[in-house]
Amino acid sequence: MRRFVELQEDLQVNYCKLAVVSTDQPEVSAAFRTGLAATYTFLSDHERQAIRQLDIVEVTPPDFRHGLLALPYTFSLAPDLTIHAIYDGWWFVGRPTLEELRKDMRALMQACRRDYHYNGPSLASLERA
Repeated sequence: MRRFVELQEDLQVNYCKLAVVSTDQPEVSAAFRTGLAATYTFLSDHERQAIRQLDIVEVTPPDFRHGLLALPYTFSLAPDLTIHAIYDGWWFVGRPTLEELRKDMRALMQACRRDYHYNGPSLASLERA
């Protein structure tokens, strides 16, 4: 999650949002967010409802003392919450790099924002005037 902290300012400038969902208790998530100096949203799924609904539960023995564990997924979502990309972080190498997330954001912005490309006057047109 420290990598996301590096990305948070870039996302804010580009009107993008970042949210993290963990299975920790809300007070633990809040303390972790503070410790990271993160400004993005931390959500708590301590009752493990979302991980069941998304079917991202690691299969553990019935008597496992921590209960259900969430698989570490990363989703890039469009403004209408459709999925653009899914990163399966079961193995560390499956987790997205900051560059991959930047490329996702670039592709989403190009697709969603009419003002992505600058269409103002060029310097040459201003010099002729």
